Amino acid sequence: MPHLITLAAEQTIYQAPALHQQLAAALREHPQLEIDLSQIEEIDSAGAQVLLWLQLAAAQQSCQLTLSRPSQAVLEFIRLLGLQQLQNALEAADGS
Repeated sequence: MPHLITLAAEQTIYQAPALHQQLAAALREHPQLEIDLSQIEEIDSAGAQVLLWLQLAAAQQSCQLTLSRPSQAVLEFIRLLGLQQLQNALEAADGS
């Protein structure tokens, strides 16, 4: 069963360092992670960068990562910036 982490409403440059530390610790401790994105109301490029780093780090450490329940803010940001790597991960998790 994956370890569930629900991200807070704001994921911007101000939260990115703490989020990176939290997720790095979770990667070291858990072979499966589920990151719930449903509560995010604001995300910027720093928040997206942490999610992109997480995908790469999880793959390198053979950690099964699921990005689940993206909020409308997350979906709009990903589409706006053309972050196909995150879009693909969300679609795979959604089964679309």
